[in-house]
Amino acid sequence: MRRIYLIVLMTLVLSACNMPIGAVQPTPRPTVIVITAVGPYFTGFDDPGDWLLGDSENSAGRVEAGEYFLTIKQPGLIAWTNQTRAFGNGIYEVDVRLNSGPEASGFGLLLLGSSDMSSFFYCLITEDGRYDVGYCQQNCSEGQSLIGGYKLSPAILTENQTNHLRVELAGGRISFLVNGVLVSQRDGLTYSPGLVGLVGESAQYGGFEAAFDNLSVVETQPVAPPEGTAQPTP
Repeated sequence: MRRIYLIVLMTLVLSACNMPIGAVQPTPRPTVIVITAVGPYFTGFDDPGDWLLGDSENSAGRVEAGEYFLTIKQPGLIAWTNQTRAFGNGIYEVDVRLNSGPEASGFGLLLLGSSDMSSFFYCLITEDGRYDVGYCQQNCSEGQSLIGGYKLSPAILTENQTNHLRVELAGGRISFLVNGVLVSQRDGLTYSPGLVGLVGESAQYGGFEAAFDNLSVVETQPVAPPEGTAQPTP
């Protein structure tokens, strides 16, 4: 992910932070996640539910016409919003599209977040047909792409069309599919159950707005209380 500036939005569920480019090695850190429900999760964003909404100088989140809109108002920022349940191995899916802004803007799924959201995995696409899979830690002061940065894929639809993202987590493997096409797969990861959310990264050319719909999570095995934050194996 590109270098971005540190901003924490205390009044919103949205957060924005700094993530420099570089290969970093995660340091294990204990975390506690409260499991409030079990079973598959689905939201069509027909109403806000427990997705908190808000607006600030740098980012905003709202539910409108059956979609969640994540807005980042400044260039070079990352912002996210997250659910309150913990999920582990399973299938994560969401429909996404760029509503407005530069085509280099990134948007997608946030996975396995720690309870304080200081660390998480991400799977992003851009309007110009690229994707990235990586890991954020220490409130995004450090970030690591697991695939060497954004890569091009013909599977990604452009011109503000809706793309279907699917992430499969199983036995230390993360598989990222876009519109049914496998674009990336990494093995040998170590992780614990964590929070799921929506994330965006604005390009240097300016802010943007992305729309999300039909978020679902189906676990392949029961969630157990995590012993540590999700960590990729060096």
